[in-house]
Amino acid sequence: MMNTILITNDPLLAAEAEAAGVARVMVDLESIGKRERQAGRNTFISAHRKEDIAQVRAALKKIELIVRVNPWHAGSPAEVEDAVSGGADFVMLPMITALSQLDGLSHALKGRVKLLPLVETAYSMTHIEDIAARFDIAEIYIGLNDLHLSLGLNYLFEPLSLGLVDWMADRIRATGKPFGFGGIGALEGGGELQAEAILAEHARLGSSRVILSSRFGKDVRLEDEHTRRERLAQALNRLQQAHERLRKRTPEEQEADRARICQIISGLAAQNNVTRASC
Repeated sequence: MMNTILITNDPLLAAEAEAAGVARVMVDLESIGKRERQAGRNTFISAHRKEDIAQVRAALKKIELIVRVNPWHAGSPAEVEDAVSGGADFVMLPMITALSQLDGLSHALKGRVKLLPLVETAYSMTHIEDIAARFDIAEIYIGLNDLHLSLGLNYLFEPLSLGLVDWMADRIRATGKPFGFGGIGALEGGGELQAEAILAEHARLGSSRVILSSRFGKDVRLEDEHTRRERLAQALNRLQQAHERLRKRTPEEQEADRARICQIISGLAAQNNVTRASC
């Protein structure tokens, strides 16, 4: 089963998402450097605040709450305390550029909640074995947006077509730890790369976690509260059914799909390169 993660600071939406079948909710406090890194790109920039953590936690009955903090800096211990005291089950650390940053987070957490590394830099990718082997890490998430920027690539899904996610997945699977990567829209929605193609790669690689992207929110019209829970439940059910179907493909079918998806991603990367060069 695919564990879906919804990013929101809205307690009502969080409660409806839980009832609809979302596995986890994330409050996203990351702001340091993000606007500069992702300038000119249509990406989600969070305006969540530390006060949102406890409010979202209170709205949830059973599912886990992830809090993404800022990249490690002088104020990180205080941010970690806010996350823990607010009721986080996981604290996610983005933009890892030194293993000592994970040591700092582990020390600040003191075993009270789980540490969740977000692998989205060239450094953390090349040190994936060291990260995955840590005793205090139960699972790993790979962030494709910042990773493709860190690697100087043209398109956020290029780490898939270039085999980099395969390389990381092999090393994570060797530890027996679960992992996830990237974001996904609704199956019936739009976007340059269709959601089913992304889901096919999750199934092929053994990924069991995925963030519902801002594209998903637009596809399902999450801003419209009328019948939102029903629409969300239907979209999540379609994702789960498609994931189960894709998991049952033969190796030959998986390879044919992989080759087709890589070709699509390569074409989109080339288009993005030309677009940026002409700007």
